[in-house]
Amino acid sequence: MRISVYSKTSNKENADIVKQIFISKGFIIDDNNPEVVISIGGDGTFLRSIHHFHKVNEGILYVGVNYGTLGFFSQYQKDEIDQLIEDLLKKNYITNDYRLLEGKAKFEDNEVVDIYSLNEIRLENPFHTLISDVYINGELLERFRGNGLIVATSVGSSAYNKSLGGALVDPALPILELTEIAPIENNIYHSLGSSLVLKEDNKILLKGDFLQSVVGYDHLNIDKTNLKELEISLSKKKVRVIYKKGHSLCNLYKRSFVK
Repeated sequence: MRISVYSKTSNKENADIVKQIFISKGFIIDDNNPEVVISIGGDGTFLRSIHHFHKVNEGILYVGVNYGTLGFFSQYQKDEIDQLIEDLLKKNYITNDYRLLEGKAKFEDNEVVDIYSLNEIRLENPFHTLISDVYINGELLERFRGNGLIVATSVGSSAYNKSLGGALVDPALPILELTEIAPIENNIYHSLGSSLVLKEDNKILLKGDFLQSVVGYDHLNIDKTNLKELEISLSKKKVRVIYKKGHSLCNLYKRSFVK
């Protein structure tokens, strides 16, 4: 089986140890076209591994080994490497497919930048009030004023979206969740004031004067200004994540947010 062990620089020593263990069990290290990508770290490292490899082969399996803190995506702890090896060899696991978000950022110079994310796509302005018309399938929903807007997947509903007061959504559901960041609410200006969950075939379009606004997606951002509009939808592209058999969403939520 071809694998790649992915980590941040700060975890390179641990990743090298894990790599040697896998080699000793007959696995082949292939960083160019792996069958399985093993992320060593926390959720941030897991997201980075997906962005690093998802253009290589959409059939790649991703699995997280938690050397970080929360580890929402990590089904295996750092002392469970032997179990992970056994599960991979025996295919004793389940997989969940998650659709990526697809964003099309159009700029004043007519350049279009395509982006993909697992958690969310964000439009934020750290300097002054963001004013954006929000369209759903071409129909105007509202004119938003505030710090920004994010569109999350069901997987991403548990990340930045949750910290903004958005709803937790079952990761198996193919949805878009639109959540406002610090909206202005007074006698003159009003906005939705609530997260909006939309089914998979909807398209969200943000249009406005976005000078100095920033487009972010997962841990990345577009290094370009003068955005004109941002269209966001669910992509047909998917990532496939390995979970232990008996994986429980309720236990995951309890481990991550309750206990």
